[in-house]
Amino acid sequence: MSDDSEKIYDSDPSEDTSWMLTYGDIITLLMIFFVLMYSSSKLSEEKFDKVAQSINESLNRPGPDPKSEVTEVAEVPPLESAQELLDEMISARNLESEMTTSMTPSGLIVELSSGSFFESGSAVIKESMVTTLIDLSEIIQDFPTDDYRVDVEGHTDNVPISTAQFPSNWELSALRAINVAHIFEDTGIPRDRIAAIAYADTKPKKPNTDEMGVNIAENQAENRRVVVFVTDLKGM
Repeated sequence: MSDDSEKIYDSDPSEDTSWMLTYGDIITLLMIFFVLMYSSSKLSEEKFDKVAQSINESLNRPGPDPKSEVTEVAEVPPLESAQELLDEMISARNLESEMTTSMTPSGLIVELSSGSFFESGSAVIKESMVTTLIDLSEIIQDFPTDDYRVDVEGHTDNVPISTAQFPSNWELSALRAINVAHIFEDTGIPRDRIAAIAYADTKPKKPNTDEMGVNIAENQAENRRVVVFVTDLKGM
């Protein structure tokens, strides 16, 4: 029978067991590693469930009602819209030398060449150009507002005129402006929105003569004109 005070070993007391400490550390690290992997997989699964749920909701959710969507369209000012229409008409009828448009801060300018619209020394509008003036009147009347004014300006060159009908360029420029204004009134523009103005040769576009006082034919031709000046009173 062995002595109780005598130590009992499972293995040989002389055997080196220090490796068990390292082994235990490895087992512990492996356990921690697998715990982390498990936790990570659970987290990814949760994220996957959330993504799947979100996709499912998106597929089942009705799309936006096209009728409820408001499309913003830039509104073109009335004068600019009128200019676009006039430029299209001028181009389609090859009227570039007879009629031009330009925009100023004050309004729309439509310039009519007197040589194209009137015979020399006459205020009678050529039959071939009456339709063009009627179309111009209709474009003006298509303004989305009634708050506009049309000033018709008559201009001549510096060559004086003296006839029974036209004692001077004042009368000639005045009657040309008046006859254009009559067409506008007859085709629907209210008369209280029209004004006929005579400038004779007081406002030339270009000098009628050179430094030596010699007439410049090309400049004189440009100065003989009727200007239709359209103002949007609401936009002023």
